[in-house]
Amino acid sequence: MPKWIAFFYEEMKDFYTFYMLFLSIVIGLFCLLIDCKTLKKKKLRKEMKICAILGWTYIVGGILLYITFKIF
Repeated sequence: MPKWIAFFYEEMKDFYTFYMLFLSIVIGLFCLLIDCKTLKKKKLRKEMKICAILGWTYIVGGILLYITFKIF
């Protein structure tokens, strides 16, 4: 493995703490619970779907990154 990849991984491992997990979950919930409702009221269906996908990506991706960095 190249040195820069190992360096990047170690930096991300130090950076991604429980606080970052909490923050990514809160952002994902905000997108799902607040933004999606607002977009639905404005009848912006396409944007609502994109917002929902991003919200779930924040939640699932945040949890997976936290687990990955804690295991390895």
